[in-house]
Parts: sequence; C-alpha cells; structure tokens
Amino acid sequence: MQHPAENYRFKVNLQGMIELLSGHLYSSPRVYIRELLQNGTDAIRARAKLQPDFAGELTLEVFASGDGSRTLIFEDNGVGLTEAEVHQFLAIIGESSKRAEEMRNTDFIGRFGIGLLSCFVVSDEIVLITRSVQSDKAVEWRGKPDGTYTIRLLEGDFTPGTRIYLRSKLGYEEYFELATVQDLCRHYGALLPYPVNVSDGSRNKTINEGKPPWLLPNWEQTVSRDAMLDYGRRFFGENFIDFIPLSSEVGDVQGIAFVLPHRASIAAKTNHQVYLKQMLLSENVENILPEWAFFVKCIINSNDLLPTASREEFYEDGKLATVREALGNCLRDYLIYLAEHDLPRLHKLIAIHFLSIKALAVQDDQLYRLFIKWLPFETSQGRLTMEQILEHNAVIRFTPSLDEFRQISRVSAAQSMCVINGGYVFDAELIERLTDFFPEYTVERIDPIDITESFEDLTLAEQQLVFQFLRTADAALQSFGCKAEIKKFLPLELPALYSTSEEATFLRSVERTQEEANPLFASVLGSLGAAFGVPAAHGQLCFNFRNPVIAKLVQSADPELQRMAVEMIYVQALLMGHHPLNHREMKLLNNGLFNLIELGMR
Repeated sequence: MQHPAENYRFKVNLQGMIELLSGHLYSSPRVYIRELLQNGTDAIRARAKLQPDFAGELTLEVFASGDGSRTLIFEDNGVGLTEAEVHQFLAIIGESSKRAEEMRNTDFIGRFGIGLLSCFVVSDEIVLITRSVQSDKAVEWRGKPDGTYTIRLLEGDFTPGTRIYLRSKLGYEEYFELATVQDLCRHYGALLPYPVNVSDGSRNKTINEGKPPWLLPNWEQTVSRDAMLDYGRRFFGENFIDFIPLSSEVGDVQGIAFVLPHRASIAAKTNHQVYLKQMLLSENVENILPEWAFFVKCIINSNDLLPTASREEFYEDGKLATVREALGNCLRDYLIYLAEHDLPRLHKLIAIHFLSIKALAVQDDQLYRLFIKWLPFETSQGRLTMEQILEHNAVIRFTPSLDEFRQISRVSAAQSMCVINGGYVFDAELIERLTDFFPEYTVERIDPIDITESFEDLTLAEQQLVFQFLRTADAALQSFGCKAEIKKFLPLELPALYSTSEEATFLRSVERTQEEANPLFASVLGSLGAAFGVPAAHGQLCFNFRNPVIAKLVQSADPELQRMAVEMIYVQALLMGHHPLNHREMKLLNNGLFNLIELGMR
C-alpha cells in the first residue's frame, strides 16, 4: 500500500543568508547606505503618487555611543508602512517592500525586498519605526540576524514616514563615521531629486545640492559647451575634449558621454557612472555601451531598465540590447556629424581615438566609407593615412602580422615600396575590404619571401664568384633549418635579410617552446611540429651582394672566417627581424663573439 506524500516547508537560516549577501551578492558592506537611500526614495515616490505636491527629504544622523560603537539614524518622510504591511514586508524574506502591482508599473528601485537585510552586515539589530500616511498609528519593528523580531504599536504623535536605527557591529565602526557616511551618500545619491542631509547633531550638510546640467530640460540648447566640459572635469577629474548627448526612449535612458583626452586601450575597462532612477547602480557596468565605444566615459541614468538582485548591474535582456544599440547610434551620429560639418574636430579625435573608429568602421559600411581615408596606418614609409597611401599606390600591399612586417619594412622602404603593417587589431580586415569600396585599387598580401624574389639576381660571373661562399653558408645554416641565398638589394648597409613564412614562424615558436618544456610536453610539441608539414629548410637568409662587407666576404679564401661570419650575420638578421632566439642560436651568438675576438687577437 502506497502512503501519500507529506508536505514540508523550507527553513531559512537567516544568519547564513546574511553571510551570503555580504560575501557574494553585495560588493562591499558600504552598500547598506545605498539600500537605505533606495528604500527611502521609493517611499517618497510612493507618497508623491498620493500627494503630488509633496516634497520628499532624506536625513541621516550619526553619533558615537557610550560603549565605543557608533549609531546611525536614517529617516525618510515617505509613505510609511501600516501594521499589516510591516507584517507582510518585513517578516517575509524575499517579499517586495512595495506592492507587486506597484512594482510592475515601477517608479521604484528596490524590487527584491532583501535590501534591508544588508543592514545586518554592519549591525546586529535593526530598529524601524514607521507610520503610514493611511494610518494614525506608528509601528515599531525590531529585527535580529537570527531571524527573530518583535512588533509593537507606539503611542504618541508621529509624522508619516520611516526612521531606522542602526548600531555598528564590532569592526564596522568606520562605516558609521560622519565623513564616510557623507562620502557614501554622495557616491550613491548625488543625483537623487530629493535632498539628502547628513548630520552629526552639530554639523549638517546637504550632499546633492543642484541638479546636474544634463538632467535639465532642453539642456543641449541652454547649457554651453564650456560649462558641460567643466562639469565633466569636476565629476571625473579629467579634461575631456568633447561631449556627446545620449538618449534612448527604450529604457527611458538619458546621459552624456565625454570624449577621453588620451588614447584608451581596447582591453581596458572604462568606468562609467550608471544610475537607476538617479540612484547609482555601479561604476563598472560593462554592457550598457557597445564594445567599440572605449573612447568615452559616460554618466547614464535609466528609469526603466531591470537591475539584477545585487542592484549593481542590469539584466542582459532584449531591452538592454536595444538601449545599447540606441546609445551606440548616438555616438555613431556624432562621428557622422563631425565628418560632415567639423573636420578639424574630427581629425583631432581621430588622432587620439582612431582605434575606436577602426572598430566601428569594420562593422559599419557607411562609417567605413566616411572614415577610411582619414584613418592612420603604420607602413614601411612611416605613419600614413589611407588617403596618402591610395594617392601614390595603385596596388595596396600589406603583411597580416607584425613579425612579417618587421622582417621586410626596412627593405621595402629602400625599394620605394609601401607595405602596410596589418598586424594591429582591425587593420588587416580594413585593408582587405578596400576593394569593396574602391574597386579601382588592388589589395595584395605580401609574404617576406615574395620580397626576396623581387630582388635583382646576380650575373653569371657573379654567381660563379659566390658559389663556394654559398656552399659554406648552406653548411653553416643547415642545422638551423635555413637556406642561403645571395642577391642585390637596398639598402646597401643591410648585409642580409632573414625571411620565413607564417607557418615556419609558428614552427620556430614550437621548437623554442619545446626546448623549455618538460619531456612529456616536449614530445607532444615535437609531434605537432612534425604533423605541421613544414620542410626542414623553413627559413631563408638572403645575403646582399651590394653590401661592402658581403662583397669582401664572398672573396675571402678563409672558409673558417666565412663560416663564423655567416653565423653572426644569421643571428643579426634574426634580431633585426625581431625573431626570438632559441638556445642554440643564443649559444651561436656567444661563441661567435668570442671566436671573432680570438681571431682578431691572432
């Protein structure tokens, strides 16, 4: 016979939950100030819905207690709670502190009903006294982190609103210091539309006086450019070169982006100040702007995006994706405006932030066509804009990697050949797309070996002269997987050029790592190198017959001198091409130096 299943209810360890909040959900104990401000702000907004002319206010008072601890009193004159609401919202963990239906419509920030628990991170007891605008009775609620609480009705005349008393835990007194509370209120609530007053009984300070200019109606017409840049300087401590208004109807987003006065790394995280209903959400929200927008630092406020439970970032949902696209379009439209109406300012911006514009041009055809000619590239003839490159070259040559560019840049410059370094991020992709927009040009990927093939060949008499030298050079280089060649090329002062393919460069890297790896990993790397299928002679050392030293060396009758010279020139060519030396090549360099010294002494 099967017995019916019995129902049980989960039991929550409140102390464990508080430790979870402090250790994992919240970034720091200081967020307790944010949670107090959020609860108070929500209460004021709720009262303003009932009384449209109502003026809200938030007050925080700190003072020292006789036992060395410190106490904070937080007060708002908002809607307050009835006795029934105290039972409903403060006794049930996870219940929202606002009615669910109100929260859906939301003018409120605190969605999750766990904000007040953050106060247990810094205090062993929460005392809350509240009176609802819909009741003439005040209610006292006392809660402890072990999950016990008391509720009692209070006699006397209490004005509507809520007052919260917190006494610092041992070790958390610093979070109750006057200066700390002022700084935290300013940090989280500087944009709040209600006065936030902080006091120690004798000194009182309103920390959010004056509305930010970018939140004023029609500010783009009424606030000067200098005033906005001065605001950015005071807010972030940087002298920005420009600003860009930001807005999105979806998410009810408004903000301002300041253009950085220095080049920003693509990998660096820009600290944007992001607010939710004018309460600071985070300084580290990474998903509010497109990835390419690393040339700006922003202040953004949203009234309708959904925060995560920690209220330190936004949920990644469809609405946030739409907002990100809209804000990206604001930045994009700003660049288009400069391209069409203010070229001096655009060129100044490109000189600093060309990497951001390259990132944008890669994915946007209109911006590619607009900006590609003004974007700078590293070439064998120096730093040039694409417009300068196109002006003098029908064939646009580039190397896909920095290593390959280093191998040939000096030689190609001497041959009056412009080769672009495509090894930097976005550059190769931008170059390869040129023919889509400028079909009259040809794009050609250059391999270092292609350069050596274009060098001038020796005459038959010269080939006979260098025959024995090449045999000696091949013998000296054979164990290094390098083949000797000799041609005529510029510049004259360059004795030799080492060139190799991209695959062979990879193989050199594998061999070098193999030397430093443990036996097991070395055998794996050896198998990888063998499977790669690169021939034994995977490099080429092309000697310059026009170089005076090489011209003398090929005529030397001393094979030992030729061998030592070839080895030293090989190592020099590797270093000039920025190729890391393996152990054998380092040993070759050291031995070669000592041998040449000894030879000179003899």
